[in-house]
Amino acid sequence: MTLEEASKWMEKGVVIVDHNTSYIDEDVEIGDGTTIYPNVSIRGKSRIGKNNIIDSNSVICDSEIGDNNKILSSYLTDSKMGDNNFIGPFAHMRQNACLGNNNKLGNYVEVKDSIIGNNNFFSHLSYVGNSEISDGVNFSGGAITANFDLVKQQYKKTVIKDGAIIGANSILVAPITINKKAFVAAGSVITDDVGERELAIARCRQQVKKDYIKEN
Repeated sequence: MTLEEASKWMEKGVVIVDHNTSYIDEDVEIGDGTTIYPNVSIRGKSRIGKNNIIDSNSVICDSEIGDNNKILSSYLTDSKMGDNNFIGPFAHMRQNACLGNNNKLGNYVEVKDSIIGNNNFFSHLSYVGNSEISDGVNFSGGAITANFDLVKQQYKKTVIKDGAIIGANSILVAPITINKKAFVAAGSVITDDVGERELAIARCRQQVKKDYIKEN
């Protein structure tokens, strides 16, 4: 953007670190106290609140962002988020992803067409699609929702309720409901609903074959 354009934003209380490498569409709204770092692109009719940090290499398109969020090198398209969220680096929210307050979406987390409540952790390497997630859920690394039925060519829904824990590298095959405070063990493929406070394990028992590797 030009220095003149950057000056107009700065007069509104927005910090533009490097106007030469930042791009903001004319229909965008940004609240005071928000900092835009270099190599950021904000497009369409995006609405950004107060005191956010939009770090380098982020792209925001037609999205709504509340206050006090930190977004690191991430993509948001047609999505919404509330306040006090930590996003990235390298996270992706798209196609009607809706995030509440005080959530963490870490590196390489993708959220699509889903509603996520408050105080949830998606720390890294996860996919959440066509899902409804309540509050206080821990969605561990490598866990995904398997939301598309290839045979019927239909997207199906995953519901995860308050306080559930989804172990690392788990696959939740929709349609499915994980109820309050349920625990899905790491490495499980879950195809049936899990009841409140239940532990679901769906993996083969480990076998150890002694002296399997022969010395040369």
